[in-house]
Amino acid sequence: MLSQAIKAGFKRSFMTGIAALLPTTLTLLILIAGFGVLNDYVGKPMGAAVLWGLERWAGPGFGDFIISYTGRSLADLRATDHWLKSAIGFPVAAVLIFILGFLFASFLGRRLMGMFDGLVARFPIIGSIYGYGKQVSEFLLKSNKQVEFKSVVLVKYPYEGIWSIGFVTNDGINVLNQMTGKEMVTVCVPNAPTLITGWVLLLPKADVIPLPMSVDEAIPFIVSAGVLLPERLPSITRTAPPCSPPAPLSLRPRSSGWRRRGTGIFTCSKKRRREWTGGTW
Repeated sequence: MLSQAIKAGFKRSFMTGIAALLPTTLTLLILIAGFGVLNDYVGKPMGAAVLWGLERWAGPGFGDFIISYTGRSLADLRATDHWLKSAIGFPVAAVLIFILGFLFASFLGRRLMGMFDGLVARFPIIGSIYGYGKQVSEFLLKSNKQVEFKSVVLVKYPYEGIWSIGFVTNDGINVLNQMTGKEMVTVCVPNAPTLITGWVLLLPKADVIPLPMSVDEAIPFIVSAGVLLPERLPSITRTAPPCSPPAPLSLRPRSSGWRRRGTGIFTCSKKRRREWTGGTW
């Protein structure tokens, strides 16, 4: 018994430690992975370009300073994965992005951007990819187009008898409302546990069941595959009769709560009904 208690305590402490470290570990891993992608595709190329420019236009005194500080020439730093490339590339990229944003926010910049969009749109495949990418960037980055879910609902998906949790994102399409004669709503049903992908459904509003939970409560429920259910959700009212159908007289114990009234009629006792209060026996 003592060994089992020690094992149970060790397991409980170990799982508690994992639960405490897992969010921090996942956050660090995501940040490290994101930094690695930015470093490989932004920092290092931009740093190599800056070092190439310094190698071409800087004087010999600057080259001697770099050699005395790092022990390598500008050409060697540009050809290798030295930390100086990232240290130079990230600030330069941030400054260039700020300058481009400032220029394109002006009247002349908007005109030039419109001309460039029209030029790229003329190409058959490149124009389509560029157009979709521009729509996604405008949707995610502009402050007046924030992603907002209106409410949490239950929908019958993917077929009858199966219920899925979704988010109401918008009203239905007017053409569809007129064709069906019903008020439609747009519902996004996300895939668990990532929430990155999902399905967009146009459903009649009468077939959608609102859930008494907020979006912030529904997201952990989906990510955890239904484990993290909000505690404040009201219990479902049971409509079943407080007493089960009576058994035959020979099989019915006295403690079952059934009493005979007349010939062949049985009712629940008051005590049995009081025990049903709250939806449980």
